Amino acid sequence: MKAKTIALIVAFIFVLSGLMLALPATVQQEDTTLRHAGNGDAEAPSPVDDTYGVQWQRDYGPWPQWSARYEGPQPVGDADNDGENELLIGGRDPFMRVMKYDEASGTYYEQQKIVDPVFGIGYSVWLELFGDYHQIPQPFGSATGFSIADLDNDGDNEIGVAWGNHFSAFEWNGRRYALMGRYIVVNENDGQSGTTLDCVVGDYDNDGDNEVIVTGGYRDVPEVIAISWDGEAFVEEASWSDPHGGSVFFPWIADVDEDGDNETIIGPGDRGVVLDWDGTGFVETELTEFEHHVFGLVSKDSDHDGKPEIHITYRWPELQIWEWNGTGYEKKWGRVWDSEMDTIEAIDVGDVDGDGTAEVCVGTDHVHILEWNGETYVEEHVIEDTYGMLAVTCVGDFDNDGMIEINAGAVGNVGDDGYMSWIFKYGL
Repeated sequence: MKAKTIALIVAFIFVLSGLMLALPATVQQEDTTLRHAGNGDAEAPSPVDDTYGVQWQRDYGPWPQWSARYEGPQPVGDADNDGENELLIGGRDPFMRVMKYDEASGTYYEQQKIVDPVFGIGYSVWLELFGDYHQIPQPFGSATGFSIADLDNDGDNEIGVAWGNHFSAFEWNGRRYALMGRYIVVNENDGQSGTTLDCVVGDYDNDGDNEVIVTGGYRDVPEVIAISWDGEAFVEEASWSDPHGGSVFFPWIADVDEDGDNETIIGPGDRGVVLDWDGTGFVETELTEFEHHVFGLVSKDSDHDGKPEIHITYRWPELQIWEWNGTGYEKKWGRVWDSEMDTIEAIDVGDVDGDGTAEVCVGTDHVHILEWNGETYVEEHVIEDTYGMLAVTCVGDFDNDGMIEINAGAVGNVGDDGYMSWIFKYGL
């Protein structure tokens, strides 16, 4: 009873402090350390310009274990089914923030902070009491991955969140996002350990319905788990375990080999892997083994040929772009940004300058914007208003004006600077 009381007090403080720590944005100086040296096979960077202005920003505080921002594969969409997009912002705190644009005030506000407390599956916090550290149970995870999509195939969108030990989905009921269902991924009471890292929604098995792919790094749990809504609960359909035990961040679902069927694209450890569903299980095709741990994989059409390429980012300031050549996957382009921070999950593709063609946006501690010119990818712009290691670089029409904006956010920085989230808009 005493332990439960302490845990409840800790949980209360955990949530209450989150309501107080989200402070107004302030202008921050660029972080200049924790950089890598490297080399690449692309042209020199373009001059920095001010074509992209800050539409919105927020400082989430200086605390690494609370304030750092996380990315999800599908953070933009019409979550409340009102015909307008919302933006999801996650991080190491226990909140899934749903951001909505208010046209009257010309800014963004939190439509809701979603939390999903679950006791008894291993969530805990270490506290120092009287000189000793004690592991205190508490019910909150962090939004390690998230998506806005039609999770239950009812024609309306929902929000899916991977929290660390579990996945849950929420649907708008006219007043708030209410819990729809959960799936427990890791139960430390059963000897399992590890954490979810991401989730993505799509038709991985080509049956015409959406499923959820939940990925992570675990012990005694598959790195890739496919779940679906059966009308009452989320149930496991299939799974895949990496024979090398590599953690899987930021997966994607797309038809990347032009066969008319979707594949699941993942990066277990330092490998790039495409998983084909053969009707009974996943069949693995390896792109290659890379020099650094794979983090982000986004498969969208960036060279304007109507076919999605595979854009890969790493625990290194690097981007590689791969494509199907008719018989196999080959590297199309690559770049290392010398003396900048790792690209990790900061990757997306979209027409951010309104010229009618999609650009590749990749974050280091800056946001690099690349466009295909018919022969190669050329760096058009560099946004240097950001600092810190950018786990977040996603694009979408956040303010519903028909133009695409860029959201960036830091997961790692140095000194006492705050962990920021920014929205950039072309032409400001």
